[in-house]
Amino acid sequence: MPSDNAWLNDLTVVEIGSRVAVGGCGNLLAQAGATVIFVEPPDQRDNNKWRHRALFAAGKRSLCIDPANGDDPEILIDLIKSCDVVLISSDVDPSYAARLEDAWAADTIVCDITAFGHTGPMAGKAYSEAMLEAITGAAHTTGPADGPPVIAGVPVIEYAAAVYGAAATVAAIKSRSDSGKSQHIDLALFDCAVNCLGTFLPSHFGGGSPARVGNQHTMCAPWNAYRATDSWILICSASHSSWHSICKVMEIEYLKTDPMFETLAARVDHRDEIDAIIQEWVGQRDLAACMEILLEAGVACGPILKLDVNGEDVNLAPRAMVSEVRDPISEQTVRIPGAVIKPTPIAAEAMAHIPEPDADRAYVRSLANTGSGSSEHNTPGQPLAGIRVLEIGQYTTAPLACRHLATLGAEVLKIEPPEGDAARHWQPSNEGHSYFFVMTNSDKQSYALDLNDPTEAEDFTKLVASADILIENLKPGSLARRGFSRENLNQINPRLIYCAISGFGTDSAYGQRPAFDTVVQAMSGFMDANIHDGMPMKAGISVGDLMGGEVGLFAVLAALHGRRQSGLGAYVDLSMQDVAAWVTAPAWNNDIEDASTMVACADGYVLVDQADDLDRSDLSRTELVDKYTEEGIPAAPVLDIAEVAGHPQATARELIAWRKSETGTDWPLLGSPLGLSGTPPVVSKPIGQARRMSASEKLALGLD
Repeated sequence: MPSDNAWLNDLTVVEIGSRVAVGGCGNLLAQAGATVIFVEPPDQRDNNKWRHRALFAAGKRSLCIDPANGDDPEILIDLIKSCDVVLISSDVDPSYAARLEDAWAADTIVCDITAFGHTGPMAGKAYSEAMLEAITGAAHTTGPADGPPVIAGVPVIEYAAAVYGAAATVAAIKSRSDSGKSQHIDLALFDCAVNCLGTFLPSHFGGGSPARVGNQHTMCAPWNAYRATDSWILICSASHSSWHSICKVMEIEYLKTDPMFETLAARVDHRDEIDAIIQEWVGQRDLAACMEILLEAGVACGPILKLDVNGEDVNLAPRAMVSEVRDPISEQTVRIPGAVIKPTPIAAEAMAHIPEPDADRAYVRSLANTGSGSSEHNTPGQPLAGIRVLEIGQYTTAPLACRHLATLGAEVLKIEPPEGDAARHWQPSNEGHSYFFVMTNSDKQSYALDLNDPTEAEDFTKLVASADILIENLKPGSLARRGFSRENLNQINPRLIYCAISGFGTDSAYGQRPAFDTVVQAMSGFMDANIHDGMPMKAGISVGDLMGGEVGLFAVLAALHGRRQSGLGAYVDLSMQDVAAWVTAPAWNNDIEDASTMVACADGYVLVDQADDLDRSDLSRTELVDKYTEEGIPAAPVLDIAEVAGHPQATARELIAWRKSETGTDWPLLGSPLGLSGTPPVVSKPIGQARRMSASEKLALGLD
């Protein structure tokens, strides 16, 4: 159970909903120290959350409730009236949600995680994970270029919603503490999935048509999975230098000056030819030999880790990401994940404890009518108003976390090197500005600082002294080498919450390895959970990058809550490998049940919730979905990125928010999935150019 110094040790959470996202949300809140009451039926239901009870009950207290039995309903109502947070999923548990409407206390935070939320034309439809992947573009972008769309082997959208739900919950608690006002959280899996399209929407708005590329990359080559004599290896190259290193170690240096491969664009155009050459080299060696040669040359690569041995990985094992524990129901040893937040604010053994069903009924009775948290202040405004965040980020993870902090009202100062974040130069662009960069960095102020320059390093020191949160995703040790180690940062500002996001963690066996998202998917077991026609397959959406940033968002919000009690800052060592491995956990002990079929039709594909091998080539997607619906069979069209961007549900929920830049240019920005009713996140403006701080700006920022 939570320790006295855990960040969320003052919160009691009641977890009722039967969606996987609700279970994952409860897991994260428990990891940060909250007391989570795992409300479960006396007879386990046949869905993924209850089939994976050991996974989702770990670290929580159990209460079995039978709505038709004795005083159980009253016990639950009393518990809800006394708790701080209730986690529900009203679309798949409508009767439960309706029965409890009168039980909400005035200051109870209700987080309702549903497929489409409570507004828009799709509201109330209880889509499954697979159907959501179909309708949100996730399936369209996953799978081989010459094959059908592929549904991920684990519920990746449910897990994204779990993290966003946990972050929104802590933000709502912060708002309640400041203003005394509670709120409901309308969190939609659809919104979370659209927010995962940040690498595909730029191509769409730039005039392209994003499609499936298998394990390849749309903008870089070579980039693929290759078969060694004993296993699969993932090799990635995003620059001339890495391509030249590959050519050297594979003894094909003559290709460096070949016009077919001389430029990055040329290599992308001829990636199939490159893949054939690399496969010939890899196919003559075992995995260990390939890894040794390529890593010595500084090439980004990694083994495609098998799920059944991920607990033996030399990085995941010491970071305690895989535990073997006894399941009290099956009485078998099962594998469950450790805490993704390092160092975890609670004892590891607490998270590994799986309660007996209804083991905590007496404890729950002791909580009834104790009253939930009350307000301390009366300060109106956004949850993070008055909070200063420093971001030293590039590409996705740290920028994504800070974008969401900005929408919650934080002042986010993005610190870039003099040459700017490398993502500023990514194509496609508009008026010289990268669509990807602008979409990933909205609502921030950007300043150029050279931390190698003593004067500008002193300016950064003053910024650290004034900040509440620092998030960075540089290579481990990069800030320390510039005089800003974890210890030095704590000396400058003991109240600072410092979150370092990296591919494999700061305390890591792989600390200096290059860590592209696809490498992380390979080395976490994700690709092994996503086998298609015998080949491990990456997800189209950037699972490692996106989930790493999302968990970073939750971690700093939880640490900020903890600081209100302790007065002290915190350090978070966040590994994308840890997070991606956590997402694969439902596949560790038994397969995800998915009877769905991808059915080809006249204008694409339809995902149907049953086996179907009939020829449907004469029907359109709309006609086929209508036919299945008439027969009472759930089905959803596989939509491409353009269709998702223009979908009426996306429009109704303002998931594409058009905003003007300082120069008057209209830019498409991503709307927030956080769904706070009382203090909705605000997406207001595109990021501008990184500029040097003027004397007046230094004064305004409190540096002089």
